[in-house]
Amino acid sequence: MVSDDLSQPVQLDAPITGIVVHPRGARIIRCGRVRLPVPAGDGSAVAGVRVELDGLPWELAPDSVRVGGRGPARVLGVDVVARTHPDPADTAGADLAARRRALVAELSAVADEDDAEQARRGFLDVAARTGAAALARSWASTTGAGEGLAAAEDLLAARIGEVHARRRALAERQAELERHIAALDRTIEARQAPRIPDTRTVVVDLDLDADADADAADTDTDGEAGPDADTTAAEGIEVELEVSYLVPTAGWRAGYDARLDGERVTLTWFALIAQRSGEDWPATADLVLSTARPAAHAELPELTPQFVDLRQPPPPPAAPPTVMAAAGAMPRGRGRTKAKSVGVARAGEPEIDFAGSATYRPPRRAAVPADGGRHRVTVAVIEFDAALDHLTVPRTSPDAYLRATLTNTSVHTLLPGKVSIFHGGDFAGSGTIGMVPPGAEVELHLGVDGRGVERELVRRATGRRVGGSNRRIEAAYRVEVTNHTPRPIRTVVRDQIPVSRHESVTVRDFQARPEPDERTDVGLLSWTLELGPGATGRVEFSFRLEHPRGTELTGWRD
Repeated sequence: MVSDDLSQPVQLDAPITGIVVHPRGARIIRCGRVRLPVPAGDGSAVAGVRVELDGLPWELAPDSVRVGGRGPARVLGVDVVARTHPDPADTAGADLAARRRALVAELSAVADEDDAEQARRGFLDVAARTGAAALARSWASTTGAGEGLAAAEDLLAARIGEVHARRRALAERQAELERHIAALDRTIEARQAPRIPDTRTVVVDLDLDADADADAADTDTDGEAGPDADTTAAEGIEVELEVSYLVPTAGWRAGYDARLDGERVTLTWFALIAQRSGEDWPATADLVLSTARPAAHAELPELTPQFVDLRQPPPPPAAPPTVMAAAGAMPRGRGRTKAKSVGVARAGEPEIDFAGSATYRPPRRAAVPADGGRHRVTVAVIEFDAALDHLTVPRTSPDAYLRATLTNTSVHTLLPGKVSIFHGGDFAGSGTIGMVPPGAEVELHLGVDGRGVERELVRRATGRRVGGSNRRIEAAYRVEVTNHTPRPIRTVVRDQIPVSRHESVTVRDFQARPEPDERTDVGLLSWTLELGPGATGRVEFSFRLEHPRGTELTGWRD
């Protein structure tokens, strides 16, 4: 039924039909149809028809609201109105609260009476210690010594007994009042209804045209509309509206399960979505994931250069400031040094995004409640051929790390995220990957794969070079790697030699067997060993370090 009162707003029923989730924030899309009144008579244009969409979350960003649609109408304006919901009036609840306050006041009065009785008992105790003898002597002059003492004791005992009787009555009354208050509390709690949360309402002002031209354009976000609806005056004008808005309390991040089976890796890519927008997202809505943010990728452990140098003597203490310097005076002819300008990120400045945006549509829709928890939605399942090898850095650890080198042969750009590693059905550990576009290679750290690595210092000698004043250190190492698996493996061994940072410190006579596949300027060494099942590979290297006698090295360690 269509109302003829054009001054009353028309309520729009627009459920959530689409959700675009960003790493920080989400855009919600609602669609609905509404039948609007038209003027009686000639069907001329109607100004000021208002449509309201109620019950939107308080967290939405008002500036982000956009309205579009289809039908013979033009959007004149959009406003966002706050709807606060105070606690509803409850007359019976107010009466219960008043009764509770009266009981609490009576309970306080009972406590005050009990305090007075305790004070009276204290007075009687003092009187029994100090005044009973005088009272007995006074009564003894008339009744005799024995009868006077007995009378005094009876009087004090009676007064103390009365105090105890009144305190027992007060305790009973206190317990009864506490029971009544507890019962009222349960009644009040049962009557309390949950508070209605504050919401926002989108108010749309429309300019209707019942005689719109048949060639008018469909409505875009600026409000132009075309005649795709029934425009009969008897039934009203039907307009389809789309309302979208951004909520900041939502987001998603990527995660992966990598399952190694032989030399193939099955990568299950999923999204972890969380939101506290105040409204649940239904499973019927079209869910789209969007991102444009880069992130740092995780790397395997790497050796840093081992620089050695001569220890320098500490600098002499600074001279005390002169009187002129202490007073802030400057010598003639010298200007003050200006402080260097330091770049500071201002609040509200945008972050530079070097990655192009992309959208992903999960194959299955899922409901996401507004509970703040992370809800898992699968994005894609991809299989890769993997080139497997082992990496070991025996200087820091006896472990051998299994690596898989993959080429992203899919059409997806893999996003930075955490990876859970499985060997078959067994969990092997976790790692991370960075952003991997199609065609790019990525290394997956697949966890520790055995402890068949030994590193030994086989020779260390110190002495003085003949005919000179230098001190000489000779060191030799042996690394053995054993393949304890039933399959051939390729193992990359990484080690290092020191690098001098002083002209009087030299590293010379480096020898290795076999020769390293790679030796860098900062002393990093790398060998690749092909090992059959049960085989052991060996790497040996040595060097000599010379420095002036009587000096102390820094950065040197065996």
